[in-house]
Amino acid sequence: MKAIQAYRFALDLTPGQERAVRAHVGAARVAHNWALARVKAVMDQRAAERSYGVPDELLTPSLPWSLAGLRKAWNAAKADAAPWWGEVSKEAFNTGLDALARGLRNSSA
Repeated sequence: MKAIQAYRFALDLTPGQERAVRAHVGAARVAHNWALARVKAVMDQRAAERSYGVPDELLTPSLPWSLAGLRKAWNAAKADAAPWWGEVSKEAFNTGLDALARGLRNSSA
């Protein structure tokens, strides 16, 4: 049996660093929640259209669940979804989108 060793570190952040960390974590959460709402809305819309007998080729276009697809959709909407997006690293938003893409991929596997 292989043993795994873990370490726990405490961060001693200045108030400014703490604000920055919280802003970046919040940005990840905003992007994740925004993308999840978009995916769910498109899935629900397509299900409703199917219930009305709309043929597959006329359904609302699906939203790609890949990181690349979610990033493309996020980049098109970020000015409205998070007007403050330029105040944090783009990688903060990417972290939230990546977590969602991985979760969706794992849930459909």
